Amino acid sequence: MASILLIDDDKILRVMTTELLRAGGHAVDTANDGNAGLELYKSGQYDLVITDIMMPEMNGLQLIEQLSYTTPRPRVIAFSGGSQLSQSSFLPLAKDLGVERILAKPVMPGVLLRTVADVLTKPPQATKTQAKP
Repeated sequence: MASILLIDDDKILRVMTTELLRAGGHAVDTANDGNAGLELYKSGQYDLVITDIMMPEMNGLQLIEQLSYTTPRPRVIAFSGGSQLSQSSFLPLAKDLGVERILAKPVMPGVLLRTVADVLTKPPQATKTQAKP
């Protein structure tokens, strides 16, 4: 069982994804934007962060950048689907920022669970050591 932090501003999707992950045997905490997610991450111990890209306040790309400086650096899955632009531009940018996987919404339940299982088998990446931007 893994401890997962799920960050998404879409309440319905957040609830459905939480139920799916819990049914898969994982402990799940949730946040509705990047700021709240970052605070939860700093106060908890998570094996994996799953984040949406397009969110108010702090978006997923900003969150991923901030998480890259935390110790330990989390494994991250980024997903988005609000528009063709988010899938063609923002998801590849998230990959460039060091996330383990990117997924386009809507994500089929089996695909999400297999992706989570696969990512959890890999060691976390090293934390960035340079100064924060």
